[in-house]
Amino acid sequence: MSTSTSAGGRGTGRWRPGAALPLLALLLAGFLGACSTHREIYPNLESLAANGQYAEAAEFVVSKKEDYGDRNAVLYNLDRGVFLHYAGKYEESNAAFELAELRMDELYTESISGNVVAFLSNDNTLPYGGEDFEQVTVNIYRALNYARLGDIEAALVEARKVNDKLIYINDQYEEGDKNEYREDAFARLLTGMLYEAAGTRDDVNDAYISNRKAVGIYEKDFAPQYGTAVPEVLKANLLTTASFMGAEEFNGALAKFPSQQSLGLATKRKFGEIVFIHYAGRGPVKVETSITAIMPDGNIFRIAFPMYRRRSYLIRGSQIRVDGAVMTRLEQGTPLGAIAIKNLDNRKGRITAKAIARATTKYLASRALQRAAGDDVGRQLIAWVAGNVYTAATEQADLRSWQTLPDQILVGRVLLAPGKHRLQVEFTTGGAGVVSTQELGEIELQAGETRWFVLHSIN
Repeated sequence: MSTSTSAGGRGTGRWRPGAALPLLALLLAGFLGACSTHREIYPNLESLAANGQYAEAAEFVVSKKEDYGDRNAVLYNLDRGVFLHYAGKYEESNAAFELAELRMDELYTESISGNVVAFLSNDNTLPYGGEDFEQVTVNIYRALNYARLGDIEAALVEARKVNDKLIYINDQYEEGDKNEYREDAFARLLTGMLYEAAGTRDDVNDAYISNRKAVGIYEKDFAPQYGTAVPEVLKANLLTTASFMGAEEFNGALAKFPSQQSLGLATKRKFGEIVFIHYAGRGPVKVETSITAIMPDGNIFRIAFPMYRRRSYLIRGSQIRVDGAVMTRLEQGTPLGAIAIKNLDNRKGRITAKAIARATTKYLASRALQRAAGDDVGRQLIAWVAGNVYTAATEQADLRSWQTLPDQILVGRVLLAPGKHRLQVEFTTGGAGVVSTQELGEIELQAGETRWFVLHSIN
């Protein structure tokens, strides 16, 4: 039998299974290089956080920067920003969050549909740009950083970004395929608090508008979807700002919440106000769900997609003691874990369609490799093994997420007479049993002053 030869003397008329190996090796290398090792650091981070070692947790994140890699630069800065926030290093936290937000914005506008390696392996080969709800949660953290720093104007900028971003994100989706998480009631609540703290007549007018919108979102979206009712602090703030606006607005607010004690703005400003934000629990983590089928021709067809799994924790509430007496019990402001699950569920159709298209491409490529083997059974077997091993190895769900987020954010406030006061927080179970007590120290308040406290529990 004669064969044609190239100038180098190698046969080109015969099928050579080794010719496919470099391509498979290249694709597998791209896949293996994308496998995230940074997820292995989270048990250590959670252990440090449980002991209140937030600065050490932020330093640990920095020490593992190479494990995050370039593809997970967003997560690196989000994790670093969270622990710096809990550590009270608010300027450093905002610097980290700003880097994360800038990269998120870049990735959101970049076209990555033509990424061949991602389409032939999985989405882990792509840079992580954050879930929709993660892209706006970063602005809630930044707003609270600025509030703690006393920069109300900057805090307002960040709080207003949340709903603006949600509108922009949902505008990118087809009608009927939009997220149910379209507005954020907690961001509106914070915005109202910040406007009221700013103090001018125009600010109080804007505070009333924000409070009214927040109530509407809690009633229309957060209550039916997540079981999160209008917090008492929002009801009180709505009545206060409505009383400033006039009799019509006040009577409307009072009709909505007739049992809520009302306090006029002038009377309220005779007191000092402390706002408490409690980040509670561990948010859900992504796990893989997959479907593997053996086709009639013996080839593997496999799709994999992520889903969230809830995580348990004991401390689900908190109450504030002032000078020894319980003054307020914090309420759920935003159910981040439930929002995460719902947000991913809204994307299920998009994720599944992409996974099916990718699996179909791999299946057809495997068939083509086998056809190229001709009638030689041995060559066909090599092609079958190579194609199906690649399919099985590379079809994996993208399980990346902002894993250091809490499951829920609680909110509450106390109004105190000007002067010095001793503060404590009691962390409680779902049944209000006290788990532990933390001293918050002594604080001196001025009339009309607003102060912010950040609390955190992970157990």
